[in-house]
Amino acid sequence: MSLLSSSKQFQLFDFIPIQDPNYQSIDDLYSNPTLSAINTTSTYLIIAINNHDLKIINPKDLTQLGQFQAYEEEYRITYIEPLHNSNNLIITLAERQGFPSIIKLWDITKMLNLEKLEASEYKFKFQTQVLVNLNDNSYPISCIRFNYDVSCIALGYTHGKVLLIRGDLLRDRGAKQRVIYEGNYDPITNIQCRNDEEILYVTTTSKILTVPTTGRNNGKPLRILSNKSGANLNCTALDNDDLVVGLPECIKFYNATNKLKTINFEVPKSRIYKLGQFLLVVSPEENERLSTRIYIIDLINLHVSFNVLLPNVVTHIFTITGDFYLLGGGVLYKIHEKPINQQIELILQRELFTVAFNLAKQRHLNSDSLIRIENLHGEYLFEQGKYEESIEVFIKCLDLISDEEEGLDEFIMNIITKFKDPINISNLTKFLKVIYVRKLANLDHITLLLCCYCKLKDLDSLDEFIDTLDLSLNLQDLNFQLIINLFKECGFYNQVLKLLYKLNQPSLIVDIQISDLKKPKLALNYMKSLKIDDLLIILIEFSKNLLDSCPIETTDLLIKVFTGIYKPQDQNSKSNELNNDKVEEKEKSVELTNYQSFLSYLKKSAPEDEEPTEEPVSTYSPPKPSLIYSSFTDHPNEFIIFLEACIESFDKFGGNVNDKKELLLTLLELYLSTSQFDKSKSLISNYSNLLDHDSLLLLSHIYKFDLDIEVMDINSLFMKYEIEENIKKLFSILESHGSDNPQLYLQMLQFLISKRSIYESINPDDLKIIITQIMSHRIINILELVNLLSEKEYITLGLIKEQLISFFEDQNSEIYKNEKLIAHYEKESSINSQKLTDLTTENFKISQTKCASCQLKLDYPSVIFKCFHSFHKRCLVGDEACPICYDVKKLQDQQIDEKLFIQKLHNSDDKMKYISGNI
Repeated sequence: MSLLSSSKQFQLFDFIPIQDPNYQSIDDLYSNPTLSAINTTSTYLIIAINNHDLKIINPKDLTQLGQFQAYEEEYRITYIEPLHNSNNLIITLAERQGFPSIIKLWDITKMLNLEKLEASEYKFKFQTQVLVNLNDNSYPISCIRFNYDVSCIALGYTHGKVLLIRGDLLRDRGAKQRVIYEGNYDPITNIQCRNDEEILYVTTTSKILTVPTTGRNNGKPLRILSNKSGANLNCTALDNDDLVVGLPECIKFYNATNKLKTINFEVPKSRIYKLGQFLLVVSPEENERLSTRIYIIDLINLHVSFNVLLPNVVTHIFTITGDFYLLGGGVLYKIHEKPINQQIELILQRELFTVAFNLAKQRHLNSDSLIRIENLHGEYLFEQGKYEESIEVFIKCLDLISDEEEGLDEFIMNIITKFKDPINISNLTKFLKVIYVRKLANLDHITLLLCCYCKLKDLDSLDEFIDTLDLSLNLQDLNFQLIINLFKECGFYNQVLKLLYKLNQPSLIVDIQISDLKKPKLALNYMKSLKIDDLLIILIEFSKNLLDSCPIETTDLLIKVFTGIYKPQDQNSKSNELNNDKVEEKEKSVELTNYQSFLSYLKKSAPEDEEPTEEPVSTYSPPKPSLIYSSFTDHPNEFIIFLEACIESFDKFGGNVNDKKELLLTLLELYLSTSQFDKSKSLISNYSNLLDHDSLLLLSHIYKFDLDIEVMDINSLFMKYEIEENIKKLFSILESHGSDNPQLYLQMLQFLISKRSIYESINPDDLKIIITQIMSHRIINILELVNLLSEKEYITLGLIKEQLISFFEDQNSEIYKNEKLIAHYEKESSINSQKLTDLTTENFKISQTKCASCQLKLDYPSVIFKCFHSFHKRCLVGDEACPICYDVKKLQDQQIDEKLFIQKLHNSDDKMKYISGNI
């Protein structure tokens, strides 16, 4: 049973009285006091007046379109109904006491077109007519209903009988009549026809029942739906295929077999009329007989959508284009539904947000409107202090916002801001959990959710969140430092380790195990289960700390990693094994200084039942050992062990030569720094071809270590003596190797002038000899030599006096030659200029009268060249150059090219290369 709330009454319709435009005139319309029936199609408004006439009205402007007599004068029209989905066909019923009632089917458009004819020509020009006979026709018809195609018409009588007419009335092919129900003089008040046309709903003053339209039922009902109450005249309607019955105390709904539901609405009811989801109820006022109250009930949302008091008794109800029209006291009342947005605003003013939301959703308003309503609802509840209800409403808003909408992020941020106070942390947590489950949360939201769980100390929810974490999200950019700090403040180490394990953050896990839990062995055990890429990153960051606490175990792990034989331990490193309550014991202090002793110690300390391992095989390309060098600060012995193992690995499995050189030099420096000179000599002897001589010299100088000359080259040795400032040795090398390596002269000069003390200690003649050798080998030119010497203020130019004099003499000689060439070219230029002037200003005299080719007399056309050779044009192959002079010039050019080639050949250092390049 449903109850209409008195608080849910609205004015969602507009009410407009429409006066008859022809009121109190001879052409009055619906204010005519003889009006007995009224209805409308989509095109026409039809009224029955004077008992037997039909008047056709334009419903848009209420102008009369036509009028005709539909029945004989003794008949009275009591019923007008349009055919379904037709704008021009109507059914009328007229009655006369003691005579058959007459049903007619009219085509209104056709009747209007016959208006100009004489009355005798169009009188009774109906489309179909049916004479209804029932006994002596002494009882009036109380109700009538027909189906969509007018093939089935049911009439109810006041003496309790229902007459069924079947036939093709649209085509006027005749009809059959029979009584399908006899009710023992219990007046029939309403008939409703179901869509299947097989069953009629029939109400009397005392019963509600169904009657079949097919087969022989001998006047008996198919089913009695109610024996307790019937229905008043005009107080039923059809809701799809269900019967709606308006009783004084309620509204009941029935299907073909039983009662469905009841809506409590206790008001007197004289008429009901259904349109869409609305049920219009006409209720006569008890105290004022001439007044009528109108209710419009929303059957879906169960509220009164409209309530108005009319000063007249409503006699007829019909609809035009979705609006209710009521006729009473000669006035037509139009009841029009307000626009949906106005309805929503009216309901929101009453703060009935649920009603507004449901209505907006039923009318398919856009998501923005629905979100606005829910937002207002949530804000209202929040202001009322109903925080839990408020957050539920805001969560509902998430269903209305698509993931792509721009306003989603702003909406989520507004809710987070609103519920940020400590009192609302639980509600904020609920909201954040929902957006996470719906995959609307970004990294900041997830971080905030974790913080809320920590603030609430809700370990169960926190564990559940971590266990069910959606790894499809990209969570690698979470603010791990913030999360870790918060978890550590709350003491949730197990949870933070489990979260980091789930998110594959091994570096952070090891950091917590070492820095916070102070359990380096636990960290090492976990690290040994990692893949090489993850492990390498962690070792670079944490190996120094691990060497401080567990030097042997850490060194062993480092050796395996950097020699390529590391394999992750096949153990189930579950998240619950990342921490334990055991107190770790410190590693035993053992001093090991070389790799072999280290291996022996590991073998002895291994468990007796441990199976012997196979010869290690490199499983990946080992990383550069230099990556980890800095971690061995303050651990020279472990560093030596590590380097010796890496070198041995290089010897076994091979590797990059440059890396090996770096390893050897580093190990050599460690040997020297720890005064292990025998090992140093052995290392140099075994790997002399790989050790960089410059570096060897530097190390020998730093650590005062004597190197064997055999392992050094001349340049390195020369550099060594430079560092030691051993001038005698340097001159000795220069005498023996200077001719083969002239660059040593320049290197020697740079060394000798590098310091004043060195410069003043040597014989100037020796220095001049060195300079002479530099110039003779053309290592640098005179200007470069001057620049080199001028950098030192204690060196004078007298040192290179002879070189400067020779340079200036060569320059003067070159200048003299150039001046003579200039004078020669100027003389030739003057001569040629004079010839050119003569050619352009003086007349050209032809001295030759014969062709230089055929020796015949010249005639036209002819060609005369500037060299004064003349030719017949026919004797020339081309006229661009003189054939005689061209051959001479070509021979002269060949002679010049030959002289230049021979000259360059003599000057070339590599004559064969020059010849091959010019062939």
